Amino acid sequence: MPLAIVNFRAVLLFGAVALSGCAGTGTGQTTGMNDGINDPFEPTNRSIHAFNKAVDGLILAPAAEIYSIVPPELREMLDNGAGNLGEPRNFVNHVLQGDPESAGVVLARFLLNSTVGIAGLGDPAAEIGLFSRTTDFGETMAVWGLPSGPYIELPFFGASSVRDSIGIVVDLAIDPLNYVITEEQAYYLLALRGLSLVGDRLAYADLVNTLLYESTDSYAAQRLAYIQNKRRAVAGETVVEDLDDPFAQ
Repeated sequence: MPLAIVNFRAVLLFGAVALSGCAGTGTGQTTGMNDGINDPFEPTNRSIHAFNKAVDGLILAPAAEIYSIVPPELREMLDNGAGNLGEPRNFVNHVLQGDPESAGVVLARFLLNSTVGIAGLGDPAAEIGLFSRTTDFGETMAVWGLPSGPYIELPFFGASSVRDSIGIVVDLAIDPLNYVITEEQAYYLLALRGLSLVGDRLAYADLVNTLLYESTDSYAAQRLAYIQNKRRAVAGETVVEDLDDPFAQ
């Protein structure tokens, strides 16, 4: 089977701050804002959180700064191409969620953008009102009534839950692209999605930097942002990308 490709964009957006770390309190404990949040693995999560912060500071943030010199038009084309690669997986999940209307929109987007949009580099589908409807298997399991389970922080992937972590693995298995592309093409597509991740870090730099480096307790702030956004996504509401930091002084 060709190399599986991770949908980095979904991880970053639904995580609100996918790569964030432990800063501020220095106590290893939350500040009382975790009411109703199931986080039994907090000590381990905070250690992983610190690792992810180091990855962000040493690799992702500097890469985003370098990427900023690329013309915006080219960045948009690359971002469109990476997003188009996720449409087959979105289609499968909408079908599994029993949402034929969204599945039809996603399929139409993929066919139109892959042809008229030249391999997805353009987004003519959006110009006629067919907008992106990103989803994942974690949301599919939520539609099926499965609980999210404890909050966990994954190395490199960032904020997640038991349900969403399983969803990441299943998404890799059910992505139709994995069964039709060659291994050489898979490496090319992985690089394209990696550039999209760097582009997301650049686009959401203010939000990431605020929660990651300016929050009194970035772990708790990131956790709250992730859970709020994920609950809205599961409910079919707009994901909030500009959350206030409840720990700012």
